[in-house]
Amino acid sequence: MQQEIGEFFGVLIIVLYVLTVLNFLVKWINKKYGPSMKTNEKGYALYKGFMRFIIKNHKLFGLLTIIFLLTHFFIQFNTYGISITGLVAAGILILQILLGIYGAKAKKKGKTWLIIHRSIAVILFITILIHLI
Repeated sequence: MQQEIGEFFGVLIIVLYVLTVLNFLVKWINKKYGPSMKTNEKGYALYKGFMRFIIKNHKLFGLLTIIFLLTHFFIQFNTYGISITGLVAAGILILQILLGIYGAKAKKKGKTWLIIHRSIAVILFITILIHLI
């Protein structure tokens, strides 16, 4: 039972990670293809609603990710002990969340912050894959 619950929270972390990464993706798609997508008014209206949902909830997805990470860690640690790959992925996820908090609070963060925040997201993806293997 503990194993299934721990895996469930692990899946929730991945789902929330994907939802946070969609923030970048929906903005990029809108910037690149938005003008051509506007020819289909109903389709673009649906996309715009989806995009607003993702952008509006980006911070919430990050907050829920850290809550589920702590829950996942507690359950998995009590069931299996320490997982080095899990610790690395968790550490990078925590770094990413701290960068996100900094980005939300800082008045002048510049482009360097955004590049680092996006790069950490890619590194996080790789560490999650390694942890799953």
